[in-house]
Amino acid sequence: MKVLLVYSALLLGGSVVGQAQRRPHAAFIPPGTYDERTRNPTLRYEPGGRPGTFRGLDGAWHPVQIAGWLPDRVYLNDSGNYYRAFSPEDMTAFVLSNSDTIVTVAGVAPGKLGNQRTAFGQQLFRGAGVQLVDVTDPVTSLLSVFLKPHKLFIRQNADGWILVPKQKAVLQQLLLKMLADDPTLVAELRAKRVGRWQLPRLLTRYADFRTTQFLQTASRPRP
Repeated sequence: MKVLLVYSALLLGGSVVGQAQRRPHAAFIPPGTYDERTRNPTLRYEPGGRPGTFRGLDGAWHPVQIAGWLPDRVYLNDSGNYYRAFSPEDMTAFVLSNSDTIVTVAGVAPGKLGNQRTAFGQQLFRGAGVQLVDVTDPVTSLLSVFLKPHKLFIRQNADGWILVPKQKAVLQQLLLKMLADDPTLVAELRAKRVGRWQLPRLLTRYADFRTTQFLQTASRPRP
C-alpha cells in the first residue's frame, strides 16, 4: 500500500520543520491508543478524490489529490486510493478543483476554535486587505445548513483573526472600525445594523470602493 509521498513537502523549512515533526498532529491518533492489528486510523480509503493543490510551510504550492476535509484535518495523497490525514499545522492553505480555497486559521484567542489551536476554514471573501473565513464542517445536506453553527472569522491586513460576533450591535461597531474610510458604507451601517450573513456583500462593496478610489487617484495628473 502506497501512502502519501508528499508528506515531506508539507514540513520544509529549517527549525519550523523540526517543531512540526515533533509536535502531535490534531488529525493523528497517537501510537499505542489503538490496536496495532487494525488499519491505520490516520488513513482513509476513497476510490475517487479530487485534484487540488496545497501550500506547504515552505510557502510553495504542490499538486495533490484531496478526498475531503474537516476543520481539523484534510485527506491527501499523490496516487492510489488511500489518503492520509493532515492537520492545519501542516500547511497554510489548500485549493480544491472547484476553486474553493481553504485556509488555516491560527493565533485566535483560546476557546474560539473549541479545543483546537488551529483549524481549516473556507474562504468566503478576500479583497481590499480583508479576509473572511467560515470554520464549519462542510455542508453535506440541506439539514446541516441549519443545524451546524457557523463560526466566521475576519481579519484586516496583517491583523489577527477576530471571531465575528453574532450580536448585531457588536458587529456594527466592528464594521464601523474596519470600513471607516468608506463614507457611504459607514452612513448605512450607522442607520441600520446588519447580520453576519450580509458580510460578503458588504465586503464586496468595500472592495469596489477601494478599487475605484485607487483608480481615481492613479488617473490624476502628477504635478
